[in-house]
Amino acid sequence: MKTVLFHREFLRFQGGHLKVWQYFNHVRSSPDHHAVVRFTADSVWDDTNPWRPVREEVLPWDEPVDADILFVAGRDWRWLDPEDRAESPLPVLNLLQHVLHASPDDPLGRRRFLPNKAIRICTSSESAKAINGTGIVRGPVFAIPNAIDLDEIRQVPRPPARDIDLLVLATKQAPLGRRLAPRLEQPGRVLDLIRREVHRSELLARMARARVTLYLPNRLEGFYIPALEGMALGTLVVCPDSVGNRSFCRDGENCLMPPYEEDAIVAAADLALAEHDRLGALVEGGHEAARAHDLEHERVAFLDVLGRVDELWAGA
Repeated sequence: MKTVLFHREFLRFQGGHLKVWQYFNHVRSSPDHHAVVRFTADSVWDDTNPWRPVREEVLPWDEPVDADILFVAGRDWRWLDPEDRAESPLPVLNLLQHVLHASPDDPLGRRRFLPNKAIRICTSSESAKAINGTGIVRGPVFAIPNAIDLDEIRQVPRPPARDIDLLVLATKQAPLGRRLAPRLEQPGRVLDLIRREVHRSELLARMARARVTLYLPNRLEGFYIPALEGMALGTLVVCPDSVGNRSFCRDGENCLMPPYEEDAIVAAADLALAEHDRLGALVEGGHEAARAHDLEHERVAFLDVLGRVDELWAGA
C-alpha cells in the first residue's frame, strides 16, 4: 500500500477543511492507499474539526512519515522543505479550490506555487481554466467538480412546513447582508439573516426550514458549496454569479442567478418569494444538480487519478 500524507492547520472551520477531509476519506476508501495526516500544534480540536472522531489516528506534527505521495491543498506548500517545492522527490497531489490561485492579485499569493511540479485537481472547470490560462503551470490539471455528501444532507431534520420565508446567508458578505436586510423585510415575511459563522449542523437545519435562501458568496469563488447544499435541501436558491458557481448554478433552470448588483439581487429574491409556487421546477432542478454532484462521483474520479499517480508524475 502507498501512504498519502496530508498536512492541516485547523484554526477554525472553513469549507476548504471539509473538502480536504472528504479527500482524506477518498484515500481511505482505496484498497491500495493509506491516508495519514499531521496537524500543527496550534490546531483547534473542537467539534467543528472534521478529524475529531479519528483524532487518535492523527500524527504529531514532527513525527517522521515514510510517505509515497504528498497531498497539498491551498498554502500547504509551505509545509514542504523549500528545496523540494519546485520539484518534489515524491509525487504531489495539489488540490485547488479557488480561481484566485491564478490571480497575481491573490492576497494569499497562491499563484506563486503554480510553477511547482504537481498533479493538480481543481474543484471546478472555471478554476482549471483559470490556472491553465496563466501558462506557468507544471504538471497535469484535472477538473473534478466539487461534490457534497448527500447521506449527510438526508439526515438534516426536515420541518413539516418551512417556517422561514427568506434566509440570507451573508457570512462572507456581512456588510452587504446588513444593507440588503431592510430592503428585503416586509410585513408578514419571516427573514433570517446569518452574518456570523454558525455550526454546520445548525446552518443546514436553518436552510432546510427556508422557502427561499439568498446566498451572498465572495464575488470570486472556486465553487461555492452552500448553494449546492441548499439545492439538495429543497430551498429555492438565489445566488449571484461568483464565477466558480457557474458549473452548477443555471439561471432559470435550478436557481435564480442575478448579476452581483444589489438591485438585481433584491429583485431576484423578491421574485423567488412572490412566485415560489410557479418556480417549483427550479427546486426540482436543484435536486437534480445535487444528485449529479454526489460525493461518490467525486471519489470515483479522484481514485482514477490516484491510481495513475506514478504515470502522471513521470510525465509531468
